[in-house]
Amino acid sequence: MRKFVVMAFVAAAAMGFGCALTNYELITDNDVGGTVNTNGKAYVRQFAQFATEWPDGVDNFIWFVDQRANGDRTLTTYNWETTIDNLFKDDLYCSPEWNGCALVTANDPEVGDVDDFDYAYNPNCSGFRSLAFLVSTTRYYGECGRIAAGDRSVKLIQLANEMKPVTINGATWLRSNLNALNTSIVVDNKNGSAFAVPMTGQVGLSFNLAKKRMILDMTNPNNRNVLQSFLNWNRAHPGPGVDATITINGVASSFHVKAAANANSLAQSHY
Repeated sequence: MRKFVVMAFVAAAAMGFGCALTNYELITDNDVGGTVNTNGKAYVRQFAQFATEWPDGVDNFIWFVDQRANGDRTLTTYNWETTIDNLFKDDLYCSPEWNGCALVTANDPEVGDVDDFDYAYNPNCSGFRSLAFLVSTTRYYGECGRIAAGDRSVKLIQLANEMKPVTINGATWLRSNLNALNTSIVVDNKNGSAFAVPMTGQVGLSFNLAKKRMILDMTNPNNRNVLQSFLNWNRAHPGPGVDATITINGVASSFHVKAAANANSLAQSHY
C-alpha cells in the first residue's frame, strides 16, 4: 500500500491544487485494436479522485475525452459540484456527454501536437480558484468503464501502517500529513535548472483505500508558500514544462506538469 498512497500524494502535484487534463494517450480498442471513436465525451478514470477542501467549500476536478476516428482529441475538465456528504463522483457508472461549465478545454491532436499544455480556461466556472496545474498523462485506468491493460491499482501496495484511521461520514479513512520531515519536492524545467521546493507547514490528507479517494486539507494559509516558492522559481527559470519528483518516506515518483495561468493568484490568496 505504500506506493499506492505515495502515487496518490504525488498526483496532487505540489500540495493538492486542482489539476486539469491537457494531453492524453491515444485510445485504442483493447480487444481488436485500432483507434476508438468515442462519439462524444468519455469519462476519464483517474487513479484517485482528489477533493480540495477550502474554508467555504470543496472542489473536485473530473476529466473527459472526446476522441475522433483520426485520433484527435478534445479534453475537458469540470468541477464536480460537491457537498460534504457527497465529495466524489461515483465511478461505478459512466457519465458521458457531461453538461455544465467546462473549466478547461484543450485540443490534443494525435499528430503534430506542438504543446502538451495548450488550453483555454473559463474563469467563470466553478472550481477556478483551485486550478493550478496542467497534466499530461497516459491511460492509467481507461475511460468510462473500459479499463486499460495493466491497471496500476493492483500494483500499488504499503504506507497504511504509518497512517491513522479516522471516521468520515461513517466510513473509515486513513489520515496523515505531508511536511518537511517526510516529504521532498524537486522540480526540473529540462532547461538545465532544478529546484528543491521548501516544505513549509503541512498538508493534511485523508485517504480511502477501498475507493481510491483522497481529501486534501488546504485550510491552513501557510500551505500557499509551497506553491509560491515553486512559481517564483518557475518564472525565473522558464521552460516548456516541469518534471516534478515528489519523495514521501523514501518512495519517489515523477509527473510532467505545467503551472496554469491561475496558479499565481491562487498562491497569493489568503484562503
